[in-house]
Amino acid sequence: MTLSDAQLGRIVAHALPGARLVEAEPMGGRTLRLELRGRRPAVLRLAAPADRWAGDPLAAEAAALIAMRAEIDLPLPELLAHDLDGAAGAPFLLLSYLEGTSLVEALPALGHEQRYELGRALGAVMARVHAYAAAAYGPLDPAAPPALPDEEPRGPADEEDETGLVPASGADVAYLRRRILDGVDAALAARELDPAGAERIATWLEGNLAGTGRPAALVNGDLRPERVLVRRRERGWSIAGLSGWGFAQAWRPAWDHAALAEQFAGDDYFDLRVGYGNAYDATTERRYDQTREFALVPFRLALFLEAGRPGLGLGLVGTPGAEGQ
Repeated sequence: MTLSDAQLGRIVAHALPGARLVEAEPMGGRTLRLELRGRRPAVLRLAAPADRWAGDPLAAEAAALIAMRAEIDLPLPELLAHDLDGAAGAPFLLLSYLEGTSLVEALPALGHEQRYELGRALGAVMARVHAYAAAAYGPLDPAAPPALPDEEPRGPADEEDETGLVPASGADVAYLRRRILDGVDAALAARELDPAGAERIATWLEGNLAGTGRPAALVNGDLRPERVLVRRRERGWSIAGLSGWGFAQAWRPAWDHAALAEQFAGDDYFDLRVGYGNAYDATTERRYDQTREFALVPFRLALFLEAGRPGLGLGLVGTPGAEGQ
């Protein structure tokens, strides 16, 4: 979406009465860095197409930041103003600007120990994010954002085994199965998967899904290195910001773990991945949300299918090379 200076001025006046726009600098397809007279820089986030599972990206980001607005020590942008209905001419979010260097740019300057420590810091941050519970799986609602539960409710039949999981039942399993099977249907329609491959995945699902008996958690939904901002301090590097919450949604923390494993793949991020898992598992008391490889497989399967990579999904269920023509 391209807005004129006059339109941007109206949005700024609507969001921050009395503020005056000096300059707008593009930061991406729907994001602008705003210079405001007499104020700190701000970030303007404009509308984008809805995601199949996270819904409207403006609503998703607003709901996530509203939920965590009291977490002043977490490296998150502050939601300064938002208008999802477009009363000023276009829907928008206005966020505080986070100073820092993207992890992608900073990585060459980081040693193994520094990468490990940044991974630990990221793991501790995400454990706190995942502590927020939502009423249902799927898109977030800014009018009813996730909240910290006093005590997570459990049903009488929700008996954990040694892994922290419960038998395959409940909303979490139904939601996971739905996302995987929707991905299978899309792959079949695109002829990226043949019926035999689809049947293998469906058969695998029946014996490999387990529930948690817990509410849906707030997840970032799109963890990737460019969204992690870092800053150099006298004693080393620290996380300065975690941006990009337009795919935030209510699901299991394993979705973020699986995304991190894929987006932070390769030797360059090995130490960071180790630090992330160690800190996350040490921070959360919920065994069912820890970064255990066996528990991530169904979520990685969903991730591959939704990314249009069903061949990798088939490899996860033990049938490599069975992708359709």
